[in-house]
Amino acid sequence: MASSRATRMPLAMPAPSFAANLCVTRLGSRSLERLARAPEEAGRVHSVFERAVNLHWHDGHLLTLQGPGPLAAPFAVALASLPSAAALAPGTIVHRYDLDWTDAESVPLDARAGRLAFRAVALPAAHGALTLRTGRGLRARRALTASFAERDAGAFVTAATRLIGLGEGLTPAGDDCVVGALAAIHRLAPGWLDSGAALAIAEAAKCRTTDVARDFLLEALAGRFAEPVLAVLTMGATSGADTLNGLRSACRALASHPAPVPIA
Repeated sequence: MASSRATRMPLAMPAPSFAANLCVTRLGSRSLERLARAPEEAGRVHSVFERAVNLHWHDGHLLTLQGPGPLAAPFAVALASLPSAAALAPGTIVHRYDLDWTDAESVPLDARAGRLAFRAVALPAAHGALTLRTGRGLRARRALTASFAERDAGAFVTAATRLIGLGEGLTPAGDDCVVGALAAIHRLAPGWLDSGAALAIAEAAKCRTTDVARDFLLEALAGRFAEPVLAVLTMGATSGADTLNGLRSACRALASHPAPVPIA
């Protein structure tokens, strides 16, 4: 999945259109709603990678096309097979009828509140990105962990916003860590972050990081996560190292206080 901006088409040239059927096999319930609400000209190709194609959907957010398998983003849809990169160049128009989701499986991607199915201390420490193991990243991670122990939502927001945009890649390491922490919060301390705290994190996501990371963070604030992240919460499986670090820190701190008091 990608963060680069879609290529701008010259004004004198019409944008090419995609002309093939994309068979959707699995998607989240919200993605299903987004497909159903889409106008005829539903979006344009944002960026193309070997295993994913990001569409800039009509609602201003990304819709990621991937091949078969667990949904790698809460805004991803799995196809029977990905088309060739040549067929979906950046800027290409994708119409609503190009996607066939008639027989697609709709899967829940919401993190449900409840206890962990494993001991929080059993989550392995992940090596993760160097960005988060030194300097600013290390200080922000320590502050994030301290905010859980102290049940200080304001301190969490401060630490999270310092992490957002920190690092390189499609989803910077700092963003992955915050997504993991938010997953643990939705599972173990629902209601802990009030609307003001969520808004502050959302604003940082909109202006300080990549397009892909922004949408991961906004979905996480709403309680929706990629299937591998949900698997960590329910089965103790492993995920990306930096997401796992955020999950591990939050789970260990929050699980030690089984009855958190929601912030009004």
